[in-house]
Amino acid sequence: MKSSNSINTMLTCLMLTLPAHHAIAIELDAHEHGSANLDIVIDTDTIQMSFHSPAVNIVGFEYATDDKQQLLLIKQAKDSLSNVNDMFSLVGNVSCQTVKASANWLTEHEEEHDDHEGHEEEHDDHEGHEEEHDDHEGHEEEHDDHEGHEEEHDDHEGHEEEHDDHEGHEEEHDETPSSEHAEFIAEYELTCKQLNNLTAIEVNLFEFFPAIADLDVQMIYAGGQVKQELNANNTLIELAY
Repeated sequence: MKSSNSINTMLTCLMLTLPAHHAIAIELDAHEHGSANLDIVIDTDTIQMSFHSPAVNIVGFEYATDDKQQLLLIKQAKDSLSNVNDMFSLVGNVSCQTVKASANWLTEHEEEHDDHEGHEEEHDDHEGHEEEHDDHEGHEEEHDDHEGHEEEHDDHEGHEEEHDDHEGHEEEHDETPSSEHAEFIAEYELTCKQLNNLTAIEVNLFEFFPAIADLDVQMIYAGGQVKQELNANNTLIELAY
């Protein structure tokens, strides 16, 4: 068995790479239908798991919707994914308590909306500059020597261009994409007793979501690192100490 320091180092490395891996998947628009990912970290008394999948594998579509039936499907999927005991079975004489089990639906449009809110704050600053520009016009009428104010006016024109860009962004934001790539993200954390008795993890996701054709697993634990691809006929992640 590897030393405690070695395990802690590997745990730190994997936990740092998990968010980056997820961000890259979104950045590259890497939504391969039928494929999903599961990352697992097992420490002395803790199991942490992160599952993410294109929404089409889970509910059959991957776009923003107002349809009541589709919204119900999203809610039901989130409820199912949040039940860690249904999604996974621990093999071995081990007793665990759920600390965290959550599932979320995320669309690219929602991420763009967060960026848009930042542009709105920038637009508020621009309005302040417009008031400043009105004061400047008064100074032009009162003073023949207004070179300093002309420089201030030039700065304002730059803000006007920035404002025009912002208006273009608002129009883009108002247009709901006809096709979005949404995904489900589920996070789990368990605290366990006698975790060294854990011999395998049975993945039951395929029973609930048969559209998942393959599940890429990356796991790190005291016995080393595991990379494995699961499918409906191969659902067991085995641990070997």
